[in-house]
Amino acid sequence: MSTTLHTRRLVEHRYGRPLERLQREVAAGRCADPVLPIVLRRLTVLEQTGEQGRAAHRALRTTLQKAVADGSPRDDRLRPYIAELFYLEQQEQSQTEALWDLLDVRLLLDQPGAGRTSTRHTSRSPEDENLMDAARDAAVCLPRLTRDALRLALRDRGIQVSNRRLGLVLRQLRAERTH
Repeated sequence: MSTTLHTRRLVEHRYGRPLERLQREVAAGRCADPVLPIVLRRLTVLEQTGEQGRAAHRALRTTLQKAVADGSPRDDRLRPYIAELFYLEQQEQSQTEALWDLLDVRLLLDQPGAGRTSTRHTSRSPEDENLMDAARDAAVCLPRLTRDALRLALRDRGIQVSNRRLGLVLRQLRAERTH
């Protein structure tokens, strides 16, 4: 499954509605979620980058086939196509990560999608407290408290955390910093 298709399905899952319906809501101005218009714009850019990547891949394949048929040296003819494909794949990856972060921001804003209920726990287990203690220790060393920085700092301590739990921990740490 392509990154674009996977991200599209993730957007639909997070909002609980098909993408076309979400687009109609934003176009009609019936959107109460401040993150949704940004998510949709980013998804459109991601789809365009994915299409450019597929076109670059096709051009590379065609050039390779011509070079093989000619028996000519391939390196000089293929380098520009490979560089473009590499660049587009990096762009697609960074755009995907930015979009996924926006979807996490939506969850942090505590605006659940249609038909879903909150999954917050009212009581904390000792394991959650240990995770929070480790996260507090890790956050002290961080110049800026971001999802990626916290995830890496926890991994350095040998702690693997799911994306959902990391979001909850991050929200708690930011709330503690503001108080």
